[in-house]
Amino acid sequence: MKPFFAGLCLLLLANTVGAAATEETVNLASGTAVTSHRFAGQASRGAVVLWLTGQDGRLEEEHRAAAYLSGLGLEVWLTDWLAPYFLPQAAPSIAQVPEADLVEWLEAMRQRHAGRPLVLVASGHATTLPLRATAGWQSRFKAPSPVAGAVLLWPLLYQDPEPGEEPEYNPVVTQTQLNLAMLVPMSSAGYWWREAMRAAFEAAGSRVRLTVLPGLRDRFYHRGDAVTQEQAEGARLGEILAPHITSLLKETRP
Repeated sequence: MKPFFAGLCLLLLANTVGAAATEETVNLASGTAVTSHRFAGQASRGAVVLWLTGQDGRLEEEHRAAAYLSGLGLEVWLTDWLAPYFLPQAAPSIAQVPEADLVEWLEAMRQRHAGRPLVLVASGHATTLPLRATAGWQSRFKAPSPVAGAVLLWPLLYQDPEPGEEPEYNPVVTQTQLNLAMLVPMSSAGYWWREAMRAAFEAAGSRVRLTVLPGLRDRFYHRGDAVTQEQAEGARLGEILAPHITSLLKETRP
């Protein structure tokens, strides 16, 4: 393909993805306005995917994946959780997102999509966000979780341990009782702790389906040094996520 036509195709693809989403804002009691990109999907009664992001800003790979999932009939809300608080795009900022806001937003999503199953998605350090939202919601409302499950991409929920020691997990791990699909790249530090993390989740009452992604590293779809395989897998991120979302929707809740 000639460079001009290749560039034109990429431009058309980007415009198509952008046109598929609308901006939706939820105003919280704290005064915070949380804006999401909503990919409406083809069905008004199907499952809703709440994709919580923030550390890496807007990523076209995630927007394309959200558009792909909406083409399967899923409604996707892609939400940057650092932007509303003007926090730096860095891992330490994730912990500064107020839990009360996460809980109120999740309740707003539950009310808006009453009777429809919710599936949460997040990656890296941001995987604490859906887990905090769900655990906080259950603590506040004293009711079964409104969430069918969560897909966690390379979850970074631990502090790097000293040599020979086990990792120390984020407290939210022991507060979580969900169906989880945990996707761990083989060429990542978390690969070595995958079974220990699964055991920690399961000890708290979660059910975990663990999948290893061969030949990939953390952040594989938005690395500056991504190799050919990582670029190829990043281009099909939606296809990677879809079967895990489908599986979560079929499972009974813990």
